Amino acid sequence: MTFSSLKLAAVAALFAVTSTANASLLLVEQYDDFWSTDVNALIDYANNNQADTSTYWGEIDFTDDPNGFAGDIAGSNPWPSASAIGASGKNHGLNQTFFARITGNIATDAGDFYFRTFNDDGLFLFVDGELIINDNTLHPERRFEGFKSLTAGVHNIELYFFENRGEASLEFSVADASRQFVHFNDANSPVTLVPEPTTLAVFGLGLFGLALRRNRNA
Repeated sequence: MTFSSLKLAAVAALFAVTSTANASLLLVEQYDDFWSTDVNALIDYANNNQADTSTYWGEIDFTDDPNGFAGDIAGSNPWPSASAIGASGKNHGLNQTFFARITGNIATDAGDFYFRTFNDDGLFLFVDGELIINDNTLHPERRFEGFKSLTAGVHNIELYFFENRGEASLEFSVADASRQFVHFNDANSPVTLVPEPTTLAVFGLGLFGLALRRNRNA
């Protein structure tokens, strides 16, 4: 096999791994007994404390009140900390005061993308470091939407949701110019969930090095 062929095989293998790993790759980290309407306070707390629960999801659709939460897409799940101990109901202590950080990377074609949330209470959504939804208020369930034009390639998502008593609900979905909102791991999603860039880089460099060694030994 020629060096060029090996490089192509490495790239193909890299994207094959990315494709098979795209089922549930948004990291949901829940921090119990802390909340704030100040995004910098949430970022600082998350950076300096271990999450109480961490899990991966492609469907960001959580609530402690499934009978009262409408959202836009059918279905919902309990919040990770409540799920971990089988707790339910908006009056349970774990569902009263907390915040969640949701992070991940998506691959897109070039185009316009829309990000929609239904949330109670507030949240902050960053795409590639740009704040596109800024909701620092306490309120019943409301819908918010952010827009960003993206280049072809990998982009970073970081969302901070906070809750202070009452219903705790969040649905987070994505759409392209068609405005058909779906979950991130939906078969019709306009984005592909991918591993974080460091993992991709290490894997890609490893394949590239293997190809180089094989070429030298040929």
